[in-house]
Amino acid sequence: MANDKDFVVNGPVAVGKDTKVTVGSIAAGTVDLSTGNYFTDSPSGDYTYTFTNPGDVQAFQIEATGASEAVAETFSTTIYDGNGATQTIDNGLDLAGDGGLVWLKGRNNGNSHYLHDSERTITKWLQSQTNTAEQTNGPVTSFNSNGFSLGFGQGNGGANSSGDTFVSWAFKKQAKFFDMVTYTGNGVTGREIAHNLGSDVGLLIIKCTSTSNFWFTHHISRPSGALFLDSTDAETTGSTKYYMGNDVSVIQPTSTHFTVGGSTAGTMVNGSGETYVAYLFAHDTASDGLIQCGSYTGNSSTDGPEINLGWQPQWVMIKDTTGSQGSWVIFDTARGIVTSDVDPVLQANLSNAEYTGTNYLDALSNGFKLTVGGGSYGTTQDTHVNYTGHTYIYMAIRSASAPAITWPTNIEWTGGSTPSTPAEGETDVYTFTTDDGGTTYTGIQSIDNAS
Repeated sequence: MANDKDFVVNGPVAVGKDTKVTVGSIAAGTVDLSTGNYFTDSPSGDYTYTFTNPGDVQAFQIEATGASEAVAETFSTTIYDGNGATQTIDNGLDLAGDGGLVWLKGRNNGNSHYLHDSERTITKWLQSQTNTAEQTNGPVTSFNSNGFSLGFGQGNGGANSSGDTFVSWAFKKQAKFFDMVTYTGNGVTGREIAHNLGSDVGLLIIKCTSTSNFWFTHHISRPSGALFLDSTDAETTGSTKYYMGNDVSVIQPTSTHFTVGGSTAGTMVNGSGETYVAYLFAHDTASDGLIQCGSYTGNSSTDGPEINLGWQPQWVMIKDTTGSQGSWVIFDTARGIVTSDVDPVLQANLSNAEYTGTNYLDALSNGFKLTVGGGSYGTTQDTHVNYTGHTYIYMAIRSASAPAITWPTNIEWTGGSTPSTPAEGETDVYTFTTDDGGTTYTGIQSIDNAS
């Protein structure tokens, strides 16, 4: 095996000018010890290392530079105050270069939701709470390398009015997280529309931008049904579901395209000559995934279902698919979901101000738990997220919490404690040795913050 030595190593060995350095390869956290004795890596988020193909007696090093938390470069929730003029919102996302979607909503007023995206003219906007066509002269005036800019004038004061407070949710285009496409309908049954999501499509939302029609919604957990973002209606399993298909059967979206109906679908998804935008959100269950979509069954108890995502969420949207009175409710940690007494909630299908009277759910280190229950359907807040026997769908986005490296359990760390993950931009060096063919390793953080 590469790097085998003819002597016994009792402790860490530094790799220096007197030792031949062979740069090895790491793929998805797997350190292939047959390829070298010096490895460089940039772990991001929660990260797990595995050592493979060790020599009988071997010394090697890993130079790890903490990368930025991937989700922090991909999604942002920003709270801001309106100023009745112009302002720039810095959220850390390169929306000018990569493109994306910005969704704005007033927290203390009943103004519209404003959805701007980089695939359409920047000042044109859509309203998730109504089926109307796109409007002009919206509040977002530009997408920037570090966020976006807001204006204020006729028709666009609803997201920047002085004395009001607002929230923005920004989704950057990125494989395995979010993509969007625009297209012109042709009325052809079974038409395939290409996209670049590159993963399972968790939630697909289509809106006709040229005329009024519902926001057609398809969720991975309800493959034979359809919902509408601008409505509290329950899931429909009638012919409308075939709009995601060929008018007579449902065709599930793939990692590269989705299929829409033709003449039967009318103007909702593929009317001839009409224009459309489709928003695609991923479902990624990988350990470093940023987004998941799923479902659960409510129980009307404050000890409600616990959803295991494998990570803590910072943003959750939930919809009742069984009843006809459940809103599309949106929670985020910037406005207050962790383990608080009340969870500020906004509703995608309503222009209502933020509701703050109920503790709906708690964000956990590995998912979230429903914490509301009791009462009759339609009269209490558990209607929206946790009514007995009802099926709920959700979309959850990972928190940008501090990442952590998981090392192999057979490492005996010098000093007895496992070193912490390097911070963003910080470079640490770790030295490892084995004298029993990889059954055990001795490890030490030989350089702390070499950057």
